[in-house]
Amino acid sequence: MDNVHEKRSLGSRIRAVRTEQGISQRQLALMTGISRSYLWKIETGTADIGIDILICIARALDTPVRELVEF
Repeated sequence: MDNVHEKRSLGSRIRAVRTEQGISQRQLALMTGISRSYLWKIETGTADIGIDILICIARALDTPVRELVEF
């Protein structure tokens, strides 16, 4: 099972929250300690994402994880 739809939805939500807050991909990558290219893959739904990274992103965006994973 590939979960393509869910990964794209998650990535879109992360990108939407990030842009609403005026944070660039580069800034969020620095805030979370992940590479910008990996963050881009997450936002486009082409990368698998572990719970630890998801929590780091949610904390950096000051957003509950549940708001990012609503499908």
